[in-house]
Amino acid sequence: MRGFRERLKNIIESMVGRVVTPGDVVAATGLPRYEVLATFHVLEALGIIELVNEKGNYRVYKVSGLGIKLLKALESAENLEIDVVSTPEEAAEAGS
Repeated sequence: MRGFRERLKNIIESMVGRVVTPGDVVAATGLPRYEVLATFHVLEALGIIELVNEKGNYRVYKVSGLGIKLLKALESAENLEIDVVSTPEEAAEAGS
């Protein structure tokens, strides 16, 4: 799990302060293209990155405010746990 956290942190760090394509992130991080593309799909669905421009298969992204918060959490927390819940009631139960 630690390796995944580092890869996720590297992806988000490479995007901060600029707009990027998945290819830019591949070049900056050295991660495999398929891994970056899969991560982009998940991050976009979660609102951590935002699509800025799209023309055919060419897409440009930027980090959202939520992405910046996630990056800060990844940088500061050694043991970070994330609970995924579907309702506010489940969120309240997870917090107790």
